Amino acid sequence: MSELRTNRIVPRDGLVSATGKGGGIIQVVESSTTTQVSHTANSYIDIGLSATITPTRSDSKILIQGNIGGIETSADNNYGQGILLRDSTVIISAIDYGIGFTGDSARAGASSSFFILDAPATASAVTYKVQFKNAAGSGTVTTQTNSSRSAILLMEISG
Repeated sequence: MSELRTNRIVPRDGLVSATGKGGGIIQVVESSTTTQVSHTANSYIDIGLSATITPTRSDSKILIQGNIGGIETSADNNYGQGILLRDSTVIISAIDYGIGFTGDSARAGASSSFFILDAPATASAVTYKVQFKNAAGSGTVTTQTNSSRSAILLMEISG
């Protein structure tokens, strides 16, 4: 005789919230980097932090959480500014790195976090990545100093 036992069956589209109107987590993607990146110009460059997710449904939302670690500046009042892109579209236009460091010529160990709920409206692969620039225009801004970790977490949420 066969016997089937289970204590839970998870729906195909993830766990549904208590409201029954979506909100369940379908999949999770994580990526990180410890590669140091330095920049002196007031133009955006990649910091090596990106992750790609393929939503299972076009009405899903993507919850993006991230942290930029090991931020260092080389001059007083120097700071960097980052952006978060979905493919080539900017979805966060101001992730600040070490605003207003004064009194020390070099400050390391700072971090900057961000989160956003995005609605890419596609079931095709989307890539989220972080870029930054030296917003003060003097000195150098560095991320992932001394192999500090930066990470991004993508969660597909049912619509």
